[in-house]
Amino acid sequence: MKKMFVLLILLGSFSLYTHAQVERPVIQMESGRVQGVTEHNMFAFKNIPYAAPPVGDLRWRPPQPALPWTGTRDASRFGDSCPQPFVKNLSAGLSLPGNEDCLKLNVFTPTKPVKNMPVMVWIHGGGMLVDGSRDVQFTPINLTKNGVIVITFDYRLGTFGFFASNELIAEAKAKGEPVGNYGTMDQIAVLKWVKNNIAAFGGDPNNVTIFGESAGGRSVTWLMVSDAARGLFHKAIAESAQQSPLRGMTQKHLGMTPETEIDAKYMATLGVKSLKELRSLPTNKLVLTAANFEQGEFGGPFVDGQIIKGDPIPLFAAGKQAKVPFMIGTNSWDSSFLVPGQPAIDVLAKKIHENPKNIEKLYSRVKDKCVESSDVLGDMLYRGSTKLLADSMNGIAPGYAYYFDYLTQNIRAAYPGVPHTFEISYVFGSYSLMPQAPNKPESGANNCALIEKATADLKQKGIWSKYWYPMTNKNDPQDIAMSEKMSASWAAFAKSGNPNVSGQANWPIYNLNTDVMRNFSYEQETITELLKERVAYQMLHLREIYALERLKDAF
Repeated sequence: MKKMFVLLILLGSFSLYTHAQVERPVIQMESGRVQGVTEHNMFAFKNIPYAAPPVGDLRWRPPQPALPWTGTRDASRFGDSCPQPFVKNLSAGLSLPGNEDCLKLNVFTPTKPVKNMPVMVWIHGGGMLVDGSRDVQFTPINLTKNGVIVITFDYRLGTFGFFASNELIAEAKAKGEPVGNYGTMDQIAVLKWVKNNIAAFGGDPNNVTIFGESAGGRSVTWLMVSDAARGLFHKAIAESAQQSPLRGMTQKHLGMTPETEIDAKYMATLGVKSLKELRSLPTNKLVLTAANFEQGEFGGPFVDGQIIKGDPIPLFAAGKQAKVPFMIGTNSWDSSFLVPGQPAIDVLAKKIHENPKNIEKLYSRVKDKCVESSDVLGDMLYRGSTKLLADSMNGIAPGYAYYFDYLTQNIRAAYPGVPHTFEISYVFGSYSLMPQAPNKPESGANNCALIEKATADLKQKGIWSKYWYPMTNKNDPQDIAMSEKMSASWAAFAKSGNPNVSGQANWPIYNLNTDVMRNFSYEQETITELLKERVAYQMLHLREIYALERLKDAF
């Protein structure tokens, strides 16, 4: 009997993986066999190739199929992060400067898996410039405890992931390939891998939820309106998915410089004139620098017409999104992310055609005046877009909206609200792995001094201040309970398309008329008419930017 037990392990028997308690589970997939590891009461299978290394002639090409391997691949350690600039503190735990051979994914499952478990595919944020799947925040301890499989992965960033020179566009046209948004193509390649392989891990390929935060949340909204991703996922969650307009590839879109012009400028800075020269450059020459950003040499994702079809707000309003349940939400100070680059309030007012007197009236209650400009942007790009996108789901599929307004007790006074990214460790249940809050409550006497110092550290020293980095208290019952609530709701949504959980407040389908959002806070569990006057005013600007009143003529 013992010999048979060992033999089954070596063969990667699915029935053994499903029912036995093993420390190093083995799975047989399409490309080969992998052996994972047990950690945090999960099975983890790491560094699994989902596409071929995008190097040499494959640099700036759509992801190609992963090569199969023989024998058993050790899947106990994360792979390298994708190439990216180093930012002190923000880059902690990543393998920088990174490696172009980074198109790998990680599968986390319960240690007692069953067949046809729901699957959640996480798209990390970082402005399409930084971060990676090995970030400790993305350890899905509580999600797997709630009976779902979680996939995390790396995708191409910076100019490796988002680039479209005129020569590259011509090459792609000749090959009949999409061009430019390679990082988004990588995300789609992961979803195809999941469809073909996740059943071997006990997952249901017909019950896949995409979810992401910040640039990952924006990616979710782009995939919702992408024909190339249609049918590859069945539910979607967008966390803190700000909706600033995208630029066009070869033409001006909403007045922004086309991607081709930005990339021509970047090539001139590198001193190269051809695609061949670009592909021959070493990796480190193509990692973006602070100077590249300051000189406008990185355009980010853009409308290419095939992979990213257009701006989500007008496409959602026109009913062009995937007909799948959708959840979207924002943190109470999501615009913390915008503070280092925020314009002065009078400059912002002129830029977005606002009357400064209206701003003064609407934002008179903002205590920390140093973030007033970011609050205006937050109402427009986060709160306003959250409401518009959730409301646009009416008649398409269920749409839910949430507001995250929770900070661990000892740091609450030191922040104007909950900063960008602070919800992630509560959703994942990784809060015990995060920096821990101070033992004594921090003062809120002069938050602007803290904010201005954190901003100066980034601008002058290239340091991502610990002020911006999520902190929790793993021993605080409130923190523990918040993570339990959020993980349960996210998992419930992945299972059924409905985030309601027994014992929690009713979370209704969202519409602008009733304007009820789930409120993850230490106070009330739902919030009605969130900052209604301010947000409604900024939504007028969103409607103006995207010409929503002309949608019927456009479609």
